[in-house]
Amino acid sequence: MLQASVEGLRSRMLTLASLLAAMTIAGAFWVGILAARRLRDWGDRRQLTEGDGPHPPLALAAAASVSTTSGSIPGDPVSQKIRARVAQRLQGRLQPAPVPRAAPDTPDGPELTLTALRQGDVVVVETGDPNLDGDYLIDGVVNLKEGATATVIAVMTDADRHRWLIGSPDQERWLLAEPVRGHGLSGEPPRHIPHQEHTYALERRGQASAAGVGMHGRPALPRVATYVYRAAADRALWVERWGDQVLVGAATAIPQHAVQFLPGS
Repeated sequence: MLQASVEGLRSRMLTLASLLAAMTIAGAFWVGILAARRLRDWGDRRQLTEGDGPHPPLALAAAASVSTTSGSIPGDPVSQKIRARVAQRLQGRLQPAPVPRAAPDTPDGPELTLTALRQGDVVVVETGDPNLDGDYLIDGVVNLKEGATATVIAVMTDADRHRWLIGSPDQERWLLAEPVRGHGLSGEPPRHIPHQEHTYALERRGQASAAGVGMHGRPALPRVATYVYRAAADRALWVERWGDQVLVGAATAIPQHAVQFLPGS
């Protein structure tokens, strides 16, 4: 009888051990499944945030969407033709603008003004003079403030031609100036300046605060002295004095209505 009891106890212990072993195996099985799911979820999140290269897939998709949207050129056919001609000059030459300007949705949208010009905009000059006319791309802008008068200097290029468009919104005629190299001036300019076949006389001088953006080629100074010299009604010299540095432009007066502005972006 004692032997039967021992055999029964041994049988129950074996059964309990088998149950514990089965429970351990089942638990390990489910732990493995949960771990695999965690690893899969972690891998998915890593792919979404890092991707296979320097740009995540979601960012690439967003960039492709933006590129497709910005590739369309709104406006009339003339605007489209002009922007197409300057597209190659625009590519790779500009510093990134801090805040992109949205182009007008329709040709009847708000017009771009002289005081709102920015790097990358296009200035179209049509006077009938091939030496003046062109589709100029703005490299930089200097905004001058003298009392209540605001003056804009748009530094621009058309192929290998460099020009400055200088004017105030309330003026009927603006100056289109070609930079003069090797003029030999420094410090305070004289009252008369000879240039080519003309002698220019000082007409006006002033002091203005200055704020520039883009590649305008001016020193980073807060103030500038400006001078206008005249040899004829439509012939002028525009002179800027930044400390001891003097910049000179041989200018032609052109009517404001001969100038058109197109947003570059």
